[in-house]
Amino acid sequence: MPDTAGVRLRPIERVVMNLRGAGATAPEIGKRVNKKPGTVHRIIEMIEFKDGVPPSSTTRDDPLRPIERVVLNLRARGESYGVIGNRLAHSGQRIQFIESLAEFKQNG
Repeated sequence: MPDTAGVRLRPIERVVMNLRGAGATAPEIGKRVNKKPGTVHRIIEMIEFKDGVPPSSTTRDDPLRPIERVVLNLRARGESYGVIGNRLAHSGQRIQFIESLAEFKQNG
């Protein structure tokens, strides 16, 4: 369990970490806080992600937005623009534009 001293946690995060520290499993914590076990796992992962990071820090080394990374990964796997567009609720033309923008950002 990460040391959360000095890190600003939301109330749900504090409750989850206290229960986890007491030895409760994700399903038990989920029942106590009215969340699904998968949600509890994600909360714990996000706490571990921000462990030791100042709350105001928003810098990232990767210049790509999440949607750009997803589009590039799916295109590398051979997915068509239309299939990706359906998956991400965008048109195929928009996906093609996002891909070209992401490649421009990567290659300069």
